[in-house]
Amino acid sequence: MHHVTRTSPAPVKLKAVLAALLLSLAVFHFAPAPLGAQAFPQLTAAAPAVELQVPYAPAPANATLYTPAPGLNVYFLNVGQGDSIYIELPGGHNALIDGGPSASATGGLASFLTAKNITHIDNVVLTHPHSDHYTGLKYVFSNLTVDNFYDTRLDNSGATADDAIRAQVSGIGINTIYPAAGDTLNWSTPAEVKVFNACSEPQSSSKSEVANNCSIVLRLAYSGSSILFMGDVQNGAEAALVARYGDALRSDVLKVGHHGSKYSSTDAFLAAVKPAKAYIEVGKNNYGHPTQDALSRLVAAGASIYRSDLNDTQEYSVGGSAEPVVLRQAD
Repeated sequence: MHHVTRTSPAPVKLKAVLAALLLSLAVFHFAPAPLGAQAFPQLTAAAPAVELQVPYAPAPANATLYTPAPGLNVYFLNVGQGDSIYIELPGGHNALIDGGPSASATGGLASFLTAKNITHIDNVVLTHPHSDHYTGLKYVFSNLTVDNFYDTRLDNSGATADDAIRAQVSGIGINTIYPAAGDTLNWSTPAEVKVFNACSEPQSSSKSEVANNCSIVLRLAYSGSSILFMGDVQNGAEAALVARYGDALRSDVLKVGHHGSKYSSTDAFLAAVKPAKAYIEVGKNNYGHPTQDALSRLVAAGASIYRSDLNDTQEYSVGGSAEPVVLRQAD
């Protein structure tokens, strides 16, 4: 005997009636007005609230993120014949003074930034428009995000590559600042950054001496220690700084001007600064930098000398070790 299960016809009719009733209620009582007749606020108010989370996905477990060391840490980078100084400021901020002579991804600056996983810089300074100071900034502006760009208003009329760098900054929309002597830069509290020299008014020259003496000169002070960054300033501008600031130039550390040129680090200037440590950023060159004249004056002033061509990249820290540290051995 076969057992067949049948559904009674009465329940089927009842379901059909109920479905029809519900449909009529939806059509006549709850159907929305045509889209064009609804006010936009009503539409948006009816939409469910969605809270976006940033970042949208967590970083991979094996990701290595850049975390600046505490305190103040200044890296005098070995970029060959040129200047580039990377600064970790208190509170997690950072700065870069100049970019050296190479925009290559394997150059000294790019290699340093990659090794430390740095993808953002708060403040970038071009001390003056000479290629051994600005070329590496092309890599920075092409591969990292930057908040502020500090520049002089000097046009190096003998070159066009500096114009290209400035055009790149403008095209990206980076905030450009032209500091003037006497300004204080709000980079990080409680660090103090003062501007001692700059060409903040428009001018043009193809003379190297003019560009060098337009260098943005900064004095960075933190926790009882101070560092004076001289760009490529020469003796004429040094004399003007001594006359204007006198003992206010005094600093524990000196980034020596113009790679140790005979025209920089004069006796009167060093007597005002009284540096305990002097860092010279220099590589193979045809200028004889650093000169014996400058080295002798630095030694006579009592400064310990550290050179990027001999000692490689150096670190000066305040809040950690105050002694210079060799980050890697030179080839």
